[in-house]
Amino acid sequence: MKLSIFFPGIRPENWLALYNSIPNATTIAESDYELVIVSPHDLPTELTGKPNVRLIKDWGSPSRCTQLGLLYSRGEHVIWVADDGILCPGLAVDRAFEVIPKHKKGVVTFKYLEGSYGKESTEQQSADTWWRLGTHPFFRASPYVPNHYFLVMTALMRRDYLMEIGGWDCGFEQLGIGCPDLSIRLQNDGAEVVMGEMFIHVTHSPGTEGDHGPVVEAHMQNDNPYFISIYNNPASANRARIDFDNWKQTEEVWSRRFTTDKQRKV
Repeated sequence: MKLSIFFPGIRPENWLALYNSIPNATTIAESDYELVIVSPHDLPTELTGKPNVRLIKDWGSPSRCTQLGLLYSRGEHVIWVADDGILCPGLAVDRAFEVIPKHKKGVVTFKYLEGSYGKESTEQQSADTWWRLGTHPFFRASPYVPNHYFLVMTALMRRDYLMEIGGWDCGFEQLGIGCPDLSIRLQNDGAEVVMGEMFIHVTHSPGTEGDHGPVVEAHMQNDNPYFISIYNNPASANRARIDFDNWKQTEEVWSRRFTTDKQRKV
């Protein structure tokens, strides 16, 4: 199989739209790609029985579920996404396969839009310079974050290499900071990262309301302090490969979102 696309799933009502948008991004045949969803929820009826859609049941944090998505993927190459997004028209995946460096550590990092943006903001985020770690004050404030590194929030890369580097540090509960950490580790390890095209429009409006609340809470209470503790330490200067099985040390039931009896918090 050529490609696996995977995500941690909390919004089943969005999954069909995401699945139906995949042809916006690639001409790869349905038989040669799969969508892997890691979630406590069941598949919606419209996706049940589709041969290229698989569901892995897990109640953990977004980072843990993303790590499991990688573990259970079968494609030679992988892309991870958010389940509140729709892939943009323009065949960004096909073009990424054209430009990806032809070696194991080649990575194409994609651009994305979040929420509703006007023309000026869209143009700004289309610029390659927007996707450098040095453009973000939070990361620039840590002395062992190379400012010129590309930000890798969603990307096309080889599955075997992403597993070798350890995937995500699931000490970060969600991907907003977990992916910048991955970005640094990849490039510290010698990955060749090139800039891809606009790939996904994440349609939620950032904020603390509704089901996004636990993610914001994790970001502020756990992930920001964890990032600072790592990248204010000289030992992080060469931080690269970690143990892939680090996900086993995380909560099996993510307490920020679920109670111990696996019921959705209200």
